[in-house]
Amino acid sequence: MSAATVAGAPKPRRFTLKKTAKFLLFGLAALIALGWIASAAWTASGDDQWKLELDKDGVQVYSYKAPGSFLKQFKGVRTAKYSQSQIAAALLLDNDSLDNCRAWIPICTDLKVVERYDPRMQGDAILWTLTLPGPFTKREFLIKTHVEQDPVDKNVYIDVMADAHKRPLDDCCLRIVHIHNRWQLAPKGNGEIEIQLTQDNSMGGFFPELLVNLTTAQATHQLLSQQLPALVEKDRYRNARFDFIDEPGAQAAVAAR
Repeated sequence: MSAATVAGAPKPRRFTLKKTAKFLLFGLAALIALGWIASAAWTASGDDQWKLELDKDGVQVYSYKAPGSFLKQFKGVRTAKYSQSQIAAALLLDNDSLDNCRAWIPICTDLKVVERYDPRMQGDAILWTLTLPGPFTKREFLIKTHVEQDPVDKNVYIDVMADAHKRPLDDCCLRIVHIHNRWQLAPKGNGEIEIQLTQDNSMGGFFPELLVNLTTAQATHQLLSQQLPALVEKDRYRNARFDFIDEPGAQAAVAAR
């Protein structure tokens, strides 16, 4: 090979630090753009249908994707030998206890009673503080709980809703503004009720909503199949009766305290 041929050969391309950084920057921008497009497409999707995600241990869990929302809603269903008052009592009577809050939500670290349970109002208002693992900010849930019974079909409905502006915001935490969980307790006869829990809520702020979509079905199954039975089996709950809940076959109503 002649010297002229060697001299005329193209030089190999070299990736300088500047070119590498530019390449990585363009790649990152492309990934962000694709992620945004995928997120927008997912948010716009939805067919307004409940879809079965889990069916085991006597518990069915369904998900619902509404167009315009990134987060799914979830609904758990099971039938069990409880009274309607027993479940209502478990959801109402000890809401002023931090230990009770931790039993339902292990990351509950503080609790303030805003409105104590009043049988005339059929509900209460409680402020929970949840301490999330870093890097996430603490969350505050100012929750208003209300129970009522349909006089025709005798179903009992317990609504757990955000009432974020009921008291001034705290600097420590992010106050959650969107939560509406509904328990439906339908009498089935033979001492059984059908329990439905529908969940529609958001953790707000900086939080991986995709993780919520991926884990809530399993968490709902665990709540209804394991956690709920352990929490409601107290004499205080089993023996509770409410004047505003009419249960066929139940003893004469007495005021639950």
